Amino acid sequence: MRSSNRQYLVSVDHLRAYAAVLVLLYHGTYMMLTEIDREHEGWLYADNPLGALVAEGHTGVALFMVLSGFIFTIGTLGKDIHYGRFLGNRVLRIFPLYLVLVIMGTGAYRGDADLLGLVQSLIGLGNLPGSLDLGNVSHMWWAIAVELQFYLLFPLFSRLLTRRGPTALVQLMAAIAVIRALVWLSGGGKIAANNLLYYSLAGRIDQFLLGMLAAWLFVHHRDRFQSPFKVAVASTLALVTVWAFNRSHAYQEGRTVRLIWIDVEGFVWALLVLTYVATVMSTGIVSRAIAKVGEMSFSIYLLHFLVITVFLARNRWIEPTGNPVWDAFFTTVCGVLPVTLAIAVVTFHGIERPFLRWRRPYLGTDQPRIAAQADGTRPVAVPDPVPQEPALRPQPTGPAVEAVEAADRRTA
Repeated sequence: MRSSNRQYLVSVDHLRAYAAVLVLLYHGTYMMLTEIDREHEGWLYADNPLGALVAEGHTGVALFMVLSGFIFTIGTLGKDIHYGRFLGNRVLRIFPLYLVLVIMGTGAYRGDADLLGLVQSLIGLGNLPGSLDLGNVSHMWWAIAVELQFYLLFPLFSRLLTRRGPTALVQLMAAIAVIRALVWLSGGGKIAANNLLYYSLAGRIDQFLLGMLAAWLFVHHRDRFQSPFKVAVASTLALVTVWAFNRSHAYQEGRTVRLIWIDVEGFVWALLVLTYVATVMSTGIVSRAIAKVGEMSFSIYLLHFLVITVFLARNRWIEPTGNPVWDAFFTTVCGVLPVTLAIAVVTFHGIERPFLRWRRPYLGTDQPRIAAQADGTRPVAVPDPVPQEPALRPQPTGPAVEAVEAADRRTA
């Protein structure tokens, strides 16, 4: 059982690695391209799904958010959450590296920093006007704010899922989608799509909830999603969907289809997470190496933008093909990626990891587990939402706590 639990944890880290590298390739390719080809303007529109995955690599953020909803729900379904300890563990996971960057950024951009902006950024509102804007240092901080906002609400969502089943979350998503559409349409075309749908919990909330629904399915129907063929189908569906989105020009032009894309994007990644975690059991050398990248994904996410700008400031790029797009991509893969990974090793072990030992269990153990029946009808007491086999790494405090402790170590 211990081996199986480690395998599930490794598969989650694989997905974190894929998401982090995807965002890195996206930023690196576009930013390098603008320097290699100064005349290039506009978005990249790919002729194949793999190219579209890089051109629309921002979708890696959606994968991160689906994973957050998934991994927390795996461990907490059917259990009461100690709210204060839960938030305390999140602070220990996120704030050590984040605070280092805040201190460095305010020192470097003292003229752009102010007390109110600092407070706003530290309390989870860094994606709103008035927060710290410290050049390239703070470029990725908006996602931290969205994650923190979700953490504040997660215990409520978890209880809702436990008591009323998945139907409650589906109804919640539907209600949010209706209100979001009303806000969008009421703007008469003046509302910026990214402000409402990309940089805000108003748009991202669906992706967290879809991750939670995927976790519910994993707990109750894991065997139905366990198959290499199903992983292949889910992967193909995700690739083709992202390609179709790219060809529609929807991201750059802010089209109304973005209202639907939030859920479509979340759904295809949730399906991939569900099938991948249920199926992939490899613990070989390559698998462990990829998982290690996933373990360091928070450092990679926060620091890769700075690495890219260092390359650009020193005109460090290669042009082996003469094609600006390919040269930008190769520079990112051969230069930015390995340098970022090396830096992430240092920051993860030197800043992030030491504070993880201070985490405390935050699941109630005295109350019986309560879980809604599959049809969402009256809740019934159940012995354990993960029968016989815990989802993630085992600890002596029980299967649900095992999953959450692993999540604390990994989740951003």
